[in-house]
Amino acid sequence: MNNASVIPEDSLNYRKGIIYALIGTLLFSMKPILVKLAYSAGGDVTSIMSLRAVSSLPLYAAILFWLCRKPEQRQKMSKYGWQAALVGVLGYYFATLLDILALEFISAQLERLLIFLFPSFVVLLSWAFLREPPAKGTFISVLLGYAGVTLIVLHDFSSFGSQVWLGSVMAIGSALIFAIYLILSKKVVGNIGAQLFTSIGMGTAGIVILTQYQFGNVQFSDMSTELIGMGVGLGFFCTVLPSYFVAAAMARLTPSVLSLTSNIGPAVTALFAVLLLDEAFTFWHVLGMILVVFAVVRINKKG
Repeated sequence: MNNASVIPEDSLNYRKGIIYALIGTLLFSMKPILVKLAYSAGGDVTSIMSLRAVSSLPLYAAILFWLCRKPEQRQKMSKYGWQAALVGVLGYYFATLLDILALEFISAQLERLLIFLFPSFVVLLSWAFLREPPAKGTFISVLLGYAGVTLIVLHDFSSFGSQVWLGSVMAIGSALIFAIYLILSKKVVGNIGAQLFTSIGMGTAGIVILTQYQFGNVQFSDMSTELIGMGVGLGFFCTVLPSYFVAAAMARLTPSVLSLTSNIGPAVTALFAVLLLDEAFTFWHVLGMILVVFAVVRINKKG
């Protein structure tokens, strides 16, 4: 066998990690598109979240059961499972609730850019509470990112009206909660691993969502076939699959490389928002997206 044709294992793992990260980013970027389509099919925040949970929870439960066949995994779950559950509810329930609510008032493109700014919140929170000073030039990057978002907000104000401000505040709140979730989850993931953490966190959030469904004035039998299809697609293709693709990428890539692959997210969302939702894509959207992506790249590199 020609040794020159053999790909080193480290290089192969790196390539797999890049592919997994890109697939995860692509699927996650489709989430606002499916949420918008679900709204147009007659859904509301409770029905959309419930359909997403009921279609993803059995898969997370099955994977959790499979992972816990090993005694060491059961020990980790017994010791750290409650932490993963609490952090998971914060990131996968409260952040998601605000995110889906925001999409009722703003465009999918603006939502993705606002959520995409979460690294700036991670930097600011780490500075304020963990005494980790930001690198030189970080605040300039933060300002550039928010300048880009402002351009799109001002443009969308003429199309969506004053509700753009309400939706933007909700999306920013979702990004802030997600940033807190990332900071809190770092230690827990180190203790139990990404797959076990994801299964427990997403599974617990799904239980909370279905509990909310029980108290809501919503019945699955009253939902249209189109809405159910969107909800199931949201649960499987935009929740379960990307969460494990990203977990697999995390095991093979450094955080900086993983974060850089996510930079294609806003462009993917913009493309499908224009093709499937007939959203406008003007010069201001292009300029705003360039500023936001450039800002996040700078923050990630400095981080």
